[in-house]
Amino acid sequence: MISAYTLHRHPGFWADPDEFRPERFAADAPPVAHKYAYIPFGAGPRVCVGSHLGMLEATLIAAMVARRFRFEFAGAADPVPEAMLSLRIRDGLPVRVRPA
Repeated sequence: MISAYTLHRHPGFWADPDEFRPERFAADAPPVAHKYAYIPFGAGPRVCVGSHLGMLEATLIAAMVARRFRFEFAGAADPVPEAMLSLRIRDGLPVRVRPA
């Protein structure tokens, strides 16, 4: 079994692997060092058949929500990631939602 959490934060594939840097995936960004360094939907013959639809839906929903709301972190301490079967935030993520 491959841990996507560990793979997606491997310093051999990513500069500053623990930093949130969405520009890494921009169309004009340099290619990733290895084609299987980023596998949010799996890879190879068992890749998720709905991966393209999933990315399209996630992009559209994020854009629709971002137009109407602003999100503010409402916690007292920095969130701590916890790698389980999927990634989650230990003790939840307190967020304040405000209209845009």
